[in-house]
Amino acid sequence: MKKKIVILFALIFSFMTVSAQDSYVKNRWNFKAGYGNYEGWSVSDRGVKNTFGNYRLEANYGILNFLETGLYVGYSRISSRPVPVIGQGLIYQNQNTPFFGIGLNFHPLTFLIKKPDFRFDLYLLGRYGGIYYSSPEDYIPAKGLKFQNSQGVGLAFYFTKHIGVYTEYSFSGLHVKSGNFRYGLSVKL
Repeated sequence: MKKKIVILFALIFSFMTVSAQDSYVKNRWNFKAGYGNYEGWSVSDRGVKNTFGNYRLEANYGILNFLETGLYVGYSRISSRPVPVIGQGLIYQNQNTPFFGIGLNFHPLTFLIKKPDFRFDLYLLGRYGGIYYSSPEDYIPAKGLKFQNSQGVGLAFYFTKHIGVYTEYSFSGLHVKSGNFRYGLSVKL
């Protein structure tokens, strides 16, 4: 038991030592505008799973040398369909669907690279938020707020000191457990 406590204190001390060093993440703002795909229902496929686009704006702030957190908002246009009734055809409706939530990005390269203006960003991500469906009664997906979460990895490259591009791949718990690919523009200040 003593050995585990000593190891725990050693790890905490290591993180405190690293946080005292310069970092290209701490006290930095990072803004992203991107596009991604989610699985959902499609009007043209009459209920077959298909992907739908999601536009997202995100703002993150570096709270530690290796960790940033922030907020995101997004928008999608999703098709909803009625609960099937024998003998009736299906009438699909497109719905405006907002997304929102919080995010956390862990940057492991900050432990290896000590440059104040590093052009690459590799990070592990976690997102927790919601999606609001505005479907009519007795439609799928049901009207109301649904929680979503995702975990994954991201990579950014900055062409200049402040402007770059990013891509992320995450596993989402939105409709089904599936992968999600996102890309866009990133600005760091």
